[in-house]
Amino acid sequence: MAYDAQNSPVIGIDLGTTFSSIARWTGEEAETYSPKGERMVRSVVYYDEKNNKYIFGNTAFMSGILNPENVIVGVKRLMDDKNAKIKLGSKVHDPIEISSMILRNLYNNVKSMFPSGVYEASGVVVTVPYYFKAHQFQNTSEAAKEAGLKLLGIIQEPIAAALAYGFHHSNKHLNREEKLLIFDLGGGTFDLTIIKVKEDNENLFFDVLGIGGDDRLGGMDFDRAFMDYVIHREKINFESVKDEKIKKIGKKKLLDSIIKSKETLSATESVYIAVPDVVPGVHVDAEYTRRDFETSIEPYIAKIKNIIKKTIASAGIAPYEVDKIIKVGGSSKIPIMNKIIEDEVGEGKTYSDIDPSLCVGEGAAIYAAYISNNLNYSKNIKIETAAAHALGVEDSRGNFVVLIHQNQKTPAKRTLTFTTDEDNQTEIDVKVYQGTAKRARDNEHVGTVKVMGLKAMAKYQLEIKITFEVGRSQEVKVTIEEIQSGINKTEVMKLT
Repeated sequence: MAYDAQNSPVIGIDLGTTFSSIARWTGEEAETYSPKGERMVRSVVYYDEKNNKYIFGNTAFMSGILNPENVIVGVKRLMDDKNAKIKLGSKVHDPIEISSMILRNLYNNVKSMFPSGVYEASGVVVTVPYYFKAHQFQNTSEAAKEAGLKLLGIIQEPIAAALAYGFHHSNKHLNREEKLLIFDLGGGTFDLTIIKVKEDNENLFFDVLGIGGDDRLGGMDFDRAFMDYVIHREKINFESVKDEKIKKIGKKKLLDSIIKSKETLSATESVYIAVPDVVPGVHVDAEYTRRDFETSIEPYIAKIKNIIKKTIASAGIAPYEVDKIIKVGGSSKIPIMNKIIEDEVGEGKTYSDIDPSLCVGEGAAIYAAYISNNLNYSKNIKIETAAAHALGVEDSRGNFVVLIHQNQKTPAKRTLTFTTDEDNQTEIDVKVYQGTAKRARDNEHVGTVKVMGLKAMAKYQLEIKITFEVGRSQEVKVTIEEIQSGINKTEVMKLT
């Protein structure tokens, strides 16, 4: 059956913390939709109590200024806890439900561009940060399915951006090898990925060399830091306001102005912030400079610098070996970010022919075409990944014993031998964790393999071999073998 790029395309969705986008594969290239004239849609949900309906996007954001208790911004940051309770007025939702609403709204906006019943995407790929852990992947996948989307898969944002770059820069006879630094700084998360791109007449090869990041670092943090800076300088005392609603409205009005001012300061050296009645009778009317903003976010700048240094080191390359910088996400456009990166890897390396705000969604559309066999591309595409987080088990003392290390190439396989620490112990729970903390339970619990029927023997006599295998399909195969007891048990746990 021929690929219908108009009415039944494969699509990619960049589900961002503060903004999202949706793109299709046209048969030749990725193209971002602009329903209602917007290519980027705010990832915001507002519940209108009076009319008993949900509002999305910029309208939701603006409605939330007067009724901040009815709006949610940045739900992506809550995807590590699917049981978190989000109150929107009288309604209570969890992060998966809110994310599914955002996805459904994005998709329905595109459907509304066509006559009723004409448009239906044949498959969807949704993006997540590389630094997300297993449960965050799974919760995102669940949200997409709950939204009624035909989910083909999940792709990490830096790989999507690299795909967008690779295709934008590719041609039939090109031979090249480049090391890319993907600097992905969005509204709520920061991913830094070093990827080698190698291309010849037959292949386009993407090899992840190093990964770093912070899923609690982004433009929302900069907004709050700049807001705190302004509050301190203007001597605004929100605690003097006894009416909680008036206090919330004042904070929301100020935050809205702060966000706009931050964006303006990316283009100019100064901005006037004017907000009447931040608290009753107190107005903000003052000039702030780009330097003021940069001062307010200095702790985050230090964090970003440290992550850049660590990630380049983990990739096993020298900073000067980075050939190109690909900036992704709205916050990557902040001028100080250029200086931070160039101070580390050198000047003049930023590739500016792809849009930082759209390339992830477009890369996801390319990946959707690739995995659905609709790409129609003359070269073979190969993607080599690495483990974003260490994988291991909890030992009898509660320590985290690593089997697959962070940044280790995948596919990967490793076996470690353990033993019982009690006499006549006939069963054990092998608890699998993902993370970097020394104590197992401070990491993310991926799953547990229950092993029963061990031979009753004195402690330390049994040799229990635990093997982890991680493939490109983002799964870990856990095998437990104990020869004397005749046990050989395997379970597969999803990391996406």
